[in-house]
Amino acid sequence: MTVLRTMDPGDFAFPELVGRDHELAVARELLTRPDIRVVNIRGAGGVGKTRLAQALLADIFPNSDLGGCFVDLVPQRGEGQLLPAIMRALHLPASPDPALDQLAAAIGHRSILLVLDNLEHLPGPEADLAALTSRLPGARLLITSRRVLHLRGVQELPLRPLAVPVNDAHASASPAVQLFVQRAQEVAPDFALSADNAAVLSAICRVLEGLPLALELAAARLRAVDLEGLLGWLNAPLEVLTDGPLDDAPHRQSLRSAVRWSADLLSPTEREVFLACGAFLGGFTLQALEAVAGVDGTQSVLIALVEHSLVQRAAGPEPRWRLLEPVREYAAGEGRSSGRSGRLADRHAHFFLSMAEHIASGGVNLTPEGMARLQADDANLHAALEYLVAAGLAGEAQRFVLALTGYWASQGGLSRAVALCARVLALPGDVLSARRAEVFQSSAWLALRNHQHREAVRWGREGLEVWRALGDPAGEASALSTLADVLGSQGQAAPAIKYFQQALGLAEAQHDLPLQAQTQHNLGFTLGQAGDYEAALAHLKRALDLYQTLGYIMGEAYSSVACARMSALLGDLDAGLTHLRRGWRVGQTLRDVFFEESLLYTAALLSQRRGHLTLAVRLSAASTAVQRRSGVRMPPSCEVERGELIDALRAALPTGDFTAAWEVGMHAGPEVVAAELNEAVMADGPGLPTAHHLTPREQQVLIQVAEGHSDKKIAQALGISPGTVGKHVASLLGKLEVHNRVELTRWAIGHGLAEGGQSKPPRS
Repeated sequence: MTVLRTMDPGDFAFPELVGRDHELAVARELLTRPDIRVVNIRGAGGVGKTRLAQALLADIFPNSDLGGCFVDLVPQRGEGQLLPAIMRALHLPASPDPALDQLAAAIGHRSILLVLDNLEHLPGPEADLAALTSRLPGARLLITSRRVLHLRGVQELPLRPLAVPVNDAHASASPAVQLFVQRAQEVAPDFALSADNAAVLSAICRVLEGLPLALELAAARLRAVDLEGLLGWLNAPLEVLTDGPLDDAPHRQSLRSAVRWSADLLSPTEREVFLACGAFLGGFTLQALEAVAGVDGTQSVLIALVEHSLVQRAAGPEPRWRLLEPVREYAAGEGRSSGRSGRLADRHAHFFLSMAEHIASGGVNLTPEGMARLQADDANLHAALEYLVAAGLAGEAQRFVLALTGYWASQGGLSRAVALCARVLALPGDVLSARRAEVFQSSAWLALRNHQHREAVRWGREGLEVWRALGDPAGEASALSTLADVLGSQGQAAPAIKYFQQALGLAEAQHDLPLQAQTQHNLGFTLGQAGDYEAALAHLKRALDLYQTLGYIMGEAYSSVACARMSALLGDLDAGLTHLRRGWRVGQTLRDVFFEESLLYTAALLSQRRGHLTLAVRLSAASTAVQRRSGVRMPPSCEVERGELIDALRAALPTGDFTAAWEVGMHAGPEVVAAELNEAVMADGPGLPTAHHLTPREQQVLIQVAEGHSDKKIAQALGISPGTVGKHVASLLGKLEVHNRVELTRWAIGHGLAEGGQSKPPRS
């Protein structure tokens, strides 16, 4: 019987492994368990599977009778090559006997660790692997592969890219940054992470998504360019990240080669769907992929692509998948080369247009679920609209703007949206159409929210002219209200009030309740800017009544907060607290940063007027933090009020107390902000008895339960799992000593957290 020589550490001169301590520990534990014989390290190309396997071999081989052996399978091609490759790696002499018999004779029952590297391209290796584990009872197989092995008893160990910096301040703790710095020092020994380069270095790691091969190739480019220049070059990473070490495997010498190695293993149908994946930015759902790929059985092909490690699961409000950005760039490039990109882009654009219109079909009531779906596909939505504009498809582009207006209006950073609106309005087409007039109004409203007053006035007037030319009184009323809102925000109260009154008359004549509610609200806000608080509050209350009648949750939330502000300015703090409580209860599931900023400011104003100064500081800071984080801005009059409030609080409190409270508010997370708002609306008023000690999250769940929502709906609204919702419901039942959801609802209504009856369905 052939006797194998024992391996020694000199056989394993492998590069240092960076940032994989956890994976090493997990794999080491798996490989020492008696019930596990085969471990498959699976992951995308360039993720570092080989390096991890090498480190494990060097660490574990002394524990085996015959040590370990590294089997490089890259050069092998075709069927039946696995066992001969293992024999060659073990230096077994040639023999006419079957390879499996020779391996069994040489190894017997002794223990050995066999590392089978890059198994994915060998066809049907499962039968040989099963035979190995059967004939070599002491052998353990550590496999690296980009694809799943369909074999019983295989323990899979998914390997993901290295963690990238969450923020620049923590760059030094990021394994991705650590690897980049280590490789950069191989070409520039003095290179080091510093306060000056942390932001750029973090950005490079995020662009490359922590993919080790990409980081190593990028670090080598510092021979030719500095960090800032490298970041700019990475707009096209596949073109830049080339020329890796010649002694490395060919598919690891460039990022493009690493991706191509996986793509070349796909069947024609799998390749077709893979190219369709390249049309998406930021991920996709199965429904979206089916629409864009146009291939039967897309679901099964998607599963295959996941098993090939080309597609990754992604987070979202519904099941989603994505490609790592270098992989997506490769797929998109192959789509262009094959002539498919135009067809894919057109399908992509029309799918997302249809999706946006469907979500917006509820009219002004954008549900939390719909908002979450739009946020998850933000990049796809904008790419789709960009395509329609570039293609000159004015009608579809106008429909897209109208479908996205409500979504855009609830988000920060409206400059991009306003710029897109300008491009859509510049497209040739029918200049006298109701849709174009609506786009003028939507564009004016968005420009107003972004404080682009010149564009807002121009588009507001042009929209009014189109409606008048069309002889449409309902459209004219809406345009008058929009233009009045724009003028009022600029301090032109007199003409704004005149236009509002004209719009209100036309809306009443048309029996248009939604427009009446909107006009009443904006008229009340404008009167408040002019200092007529009593008249302002009267109009805001009328708007609130109409919104409640219509079941328009967002309108009810906005008008409630506006009534709270007016009441506070009039000195009626009890009424202000009641309105604020309603606004917080109704609006806390909205994903609207403008509402969040104004709610926090109004809560701060009321807290200050009621003598809760430290709480007022924290809430003012939280409101300011929303503005800085998302780029939203309240109307100028509110910004002036907030500045005056902050100055008054700074003067009323010791410097240390003010500074400490301000810092807490500026850096508070969502749960802390929710707790602060609960404190503001519950103090000195009816609400949850403190003896029950409900957490802010339990209060949110209780409100949702009382409104009749299922666990799944609550989970989607609050961004948690249905299982977590169930745990909160169980906790509520115990704390409140009730027996079921019906009694929970009665308890919430009885304590002012919910109103009796269900909300009316939204109207279009």
